Amino acid sequence: MLTYATKFCAIDVETTGLNPDQDEMIAFACIPIRHMRIQVRNTFYTLIKPKRYCLAAMKYHGISQDDLVEAPVFEDVADKILKMLDGVLVGYSVDFDYRFLKKNFRTIRVKFKKEYLDIVMIERWLRQKRKIVDMDLSFDAMMNFYGLKQYYRHNALADAFFAAQIFQMQMQEMDVLGVDTTDKVIKAVKNCRDTSCDHGFEYGF
Repeated sequence: MLTYATKFCAIDVETTGLNPDQDEMIAFACIPIRHMRIQVRNTFYTLIKPKRYCLAAMKYHGISQDDLVEAPVFEDVADKILKMLDGVLVGYSVDFDYRFLKKNFRTIRVKFKKEYLDIVMIERWLRQKRKIVDMDLSFDAMMNFYGLKQYYRHNALADAFFAAQIFQMQMQEMDVLGVDTTDKVIKAVKNCRDTSCDHGFEYGF
């Protein structure tokens, strides 16, 4: 039986590039998950005005420079974002999002440190337990695997919602395998980051 009492937050960001040291966030989305239920009514999404815009990145996220003219700068929404990030962060390759958030909070002298769970690592662990050979863990492939219809991809809010749904289904299967607490999930995922996922994780299954 699921005993995930921890608060989770499915997140996604859109950026001007892939390097958090030089690129900037231009969109942020967060969807709270409480008692493994997705709190759709409490979602938060905002565009963020960057100092510099990268036209080349538009082909991925579809956010034009005109869309950002009236957007707030990060400092204006930082308090709201920090308030929304109440719990363990969840997302697809969420380390990417985490590094951009950490960099942005550092610029306003706010120390930001959160536990996070990558649905890619969870899926890798699950597929090894299922003995599934297919290890295509692209976001689109994972959505197809879980029967989710693809629409508005590369929109931060849509991608956060897809990640939340996948995470919800993953946790149901983890529960069946006896991984029924947040600590056990975190330990399983950490063992998948640099290993084959089987080493050093012993819960008798």
